[in-house]
Amino acid sequence: MDVTSSSPNTTRSSNGAGWLSAREMHILETICDTFFPALTPPAGASPARASYYQSKASDLHLALLIAETLGQENEESQADFHRLLTLFQNPATGLLLAGQARPFSDLPLERREKYLRAMAHSPLAQLRQGYQVLKRLSGFLFFATPDPQGRNPTWEALDYQPAEPPPPVARPLKPYEIKQDTVLECDAVVIGSGAGGGVVAGELALAGKNVIVLEKGGYHSEADFSLQEAQSMSDLYLKRGSLTSRDVGVSILAGSTLGGGTIVNWDTSFRTPPDILSEWEETSGLKDVFTGTSLQESFAAVEQRISINTENSAHNRQNQLLFDGARTLGYHVDSLRRNAIGCEQRCGTCGFGCRYGCKQSTLKTYLQDAYEHGARILVDCSAERVLIEQGKAVGVKASVHEHTTGKNYQVTIHARTVVVAAGSLHSPAVLLRSGLTNSHIGRHLHLHPTTTIAGHYPDKVYPWQGVMQSAYSDEFGHLHGNYGYKLEVPPAHPGLLGMGSAWHSARDYRESMEKMAHLATFIILTRDKGEGQVTLDSHGEPVIDYVTSVFDRQHLLHGMRQAARIHFAAGASEVVSIQSKRSQLSRQQLDTSGERAWKTFDRQLERNGLGVNRLIVYSAHQMGTCRMGKDPAQSVTDAHSQVHGVQGLFVCDGSVFPAASGVNPMLSIMGLAHQAAQYIKQ
Repeated sequence: MDVTSSSPNTTRSSNGAGWLSAREMHILETICDTFFPALTPPAGASPARASYYQSKASDLHLALLIAETLGQENEESQADFHRLLTLFQNPATGLLLAGQARPFSDLPLERREKYLRAMAHSPLAQLRQGYQVLKRLSGFLFFATPDPQGRNPTWEALDYQPAEPPPPVARPLKPYEIKQDTVLECDAVVIGSGAGGGVVAGELALAGKNVIVLEKGGYHSEADFSLQEAQSMSDLYLKRGSLTSRDVGVSILAGSTLGGGTIVNWDTSFRTPPDILSEWEETSGLKDVFTGTSLQESFAAVEQRISINTENSAHNRQNQLLFDGARTLGYHVDSLRRNAIGCEQRCGTCGFGCRYGCKQSTLKTYLQDAYEHGARILVDCSAERVLIEQGKAVGVKASVHEHTTGKNYQVTIHARTVVVAAGSLHSPAVLLRSGLTNSHIGRHLHLHPTTTIAGHYPDKVYPWQGVMQSAYSDEFGHLHGNYGYKLEVPPAHPGLLGMGSAWHSARDYRESMEKMAHLATFIILTRDKGEGQVTLDSHGEPVIDYVTSVFDRQHLLHGMRQAARIHFAAGASEVVSIQSKRSQLSRQQLDTSGERAWKTFDRQLERNGLGVNRLIVYSAHQMGTCRMGKDPAQSVTDAHSQVHGVQGLFVCDGSVFPAASGVNPMLSIMGLAHQAAQYIKQ
């Protein structure tokens, strides 16, 4: 069962749990109660701690939440899940995985745990895939879903305090309302409102152009960001945060709201490094596009508009640990530049939208500029295809979902210029649905595959508090030429930790999560040489095929080893990977065995596997599926981001990168979009 694309319709209605039979619901409930059974509390446990251990999945209606979540998927994904649940009821599978020829629901808890571990470690990719779907969904929902009072019953024991939002403020703009099938006219229509689309829309509107912006997601601002992890993932991310590659091997985070990824990213603002720009120039055959003065001028203009600085990069405890540990080892380490101003609350919820208005997203900057200069902004609007006549783009066919009535309306926009800025997953989908046949559309997908090493510390770290990402190390950015990895720090809230932490048994997992406040997590963000591809499913929606290459896995492995060393240099008592099989090392082992303990741990990381669904791999960066180049036989867009062979059709987002950027790509996208906008204005 895969979760690979956003819903075919902007707001695919949920079937609730009714798409599962009573028998299937019973199986799912048993699975959830195996991941999360009622456990005997430790002796002398406080009431909150006792409740934490005694809570079971069915107390939280976890199976129902999973069924309702998957009820929003398409028919193919649901059919895969039906098959997965059928497998659980086959006695032969019970014999293979648990040593007893009985259906999963009829096995005792100890055997059911063995069954799930066998799935997680199976040589059969489909079994590992099915396990990860179940484990990730249940882990996220168990620790993230609030009760009617807005709190999850585990949070007190975990010492987790969600951020309290400030009083609401007025919404800064009003989307254009569609109440019927509609035809609109404009100079330029921009599909997408994130780092690329937002910049282009603002630049064109400021130049006096009549602009329409189409955003697939909804409109959320500091007036209504909930700052709740479960709600925010549903409101602000593609696929409610559950998007993955086809084989579930990579979990993909991508913004889907007005302002796109700039609403939910962690504010990190790198210019594309000069050596990467030189490589892009050579790869693309485009002279001066990447290495000339115009792109640097665009970077400077964007940096000024979105207020990039280091004054708002105060380190939280996690970032300080990375900084101190790297410095102790003599590794490069520095503070990040961020597009935030007045960030004094340090609330720890950058990934859920900035309720304080400190993050200078496109919603706060370029889209506001566009709106104030007459641009019309349509939300909950899915661009179906670009209208092309005689080699020219003449408009867009789209549909809008109207929430109050639940109706969908067709919208046709006539325009002389069409800018596709729907991101590296949806931009190629739009072009393919429009009938374009360039063989490179959707190819050359880069994801910056990322994994983590966690460190447990004697004192509390509270990884959900403070500035989420403010320190980085580039010590290993050039392991092989321009390829290597950065070490950074991610946000860490209960749901994400529940999804990512390895499950070895119900009690082990619960005990591990109980120490969450003592956890610090370092990410290994690789610049990938390997590539994937985006194609269309039967609904015309993107499907992501990507397997981390052997070359890139070696960089992940190198990074895991180095991140562990930085943790111990910073004072960690233990480090652990997020592999399905346990890889961990304690300070006691180091003190006892020294270098031999390091060698054992290094071998353990490699032996326990980096393959698909053996190691959890994330991506928050998608690039390269409509890459720029001089030769139409080797690329999709030209020096001005215009699609080869179609006048007036431009792509302005991370999909135009000739290869991976090697740094968090927001500023790279914005700079290239700003550069293209100067040409489009003409």
